[in-house]
Amino acid sequence: MSALKKAPSLNPGNLMPASLADRQLDHIERMVRSVMRVNSAGPVHGMDQEYWESRLRVLMNESDLVAVQQHRVKRLLLDLAKRARSNALTQTAA
Repeated sequence: MSALKKAPSLNPGNLMPASLADRQLDHIERMVRSVMRVNSAGPVHGMDQEYWESRLRVLMNESDLVAVQQHRVKRLLLDLAKRARSNALTQTAA
C-alpha cells in the first residue's frame, strides 16, 4: 500500500460555499480594478494578468458560485482580456 494520500476529487460536496467565496472574489475584484487603472503592460503589484486570470479560474472551479458571483467572475475575465488586447495594440503601435 502506498503511503501517499489520494487528493480529494472536486465534486459538489467538496466545493467551497458561495458565502466563503465572496471574500476572495471581493479581493480579486479590487486587485483587477487596480490592474485596470495602471497603464503599463507589465505586472501590477508583482502579479501579472495571467496570475489574476488564474485566481479567477481557480475560484470558479473550487467554489459553488451563485449566478451573481459567476457574472462577476466573467466580467472580470472580460476586463482582463480587454486590457491584454489594449496592451497588445499599444505595443505593436510603438
